[in-house]
Amino acid sequence: MRARELEAILKRMLNNNVVITARSVIREQDCPFKHASDITRQPARKALLDQYQARQSELHALVEKTDKQSRTNLQARVARLTQENETLKAERDLLIASHKAMLLAVGEMGGMAAWRKFFPAWEETRQQLSALQALPSAKILPKLTPLKTK
Repeated sequence: MRARELEAILKRMLNNNVVITARSVIREQDCPFKHASDITRQPARKALLDQYQARQSELHALVEKTDKQSRTNLQARVARLTQENETLKAERDLLIASHKAMLLAVGEMGGMAAWRKFFPAWEETRQQLSALQALPSAKILPKLTPLKTK
């Protein structure tokens, strides 16, 4: 009967994260024992105490390991993703600049019609490039009619 009472106390202490020692067990209100030696002298009680102390140690080690790994891993991941994001932004900016230059060069050669052949969905492509600001911008001036000389 006392073994069940002791186990109930130990379970409660484990669940409440109370440090499990023979002295802390006897401090519990519903403990039937008066002295720590009442637990440690009897082999069955001592074995039960040792078992719960070992469980508590395992749980503490697991929680500590998980907390450290989580913080460390999260910080490393955030740093890696931030660096990756910066790299991708720089690559995107370079690609946009080179794309604008390429379109200007093709346009000067009179080949926009040929360029459109590579992009059958030209309107959709143009909209996406415009959203990325990857199209060269130029003001279109009205064509001036030449003056006729007499």
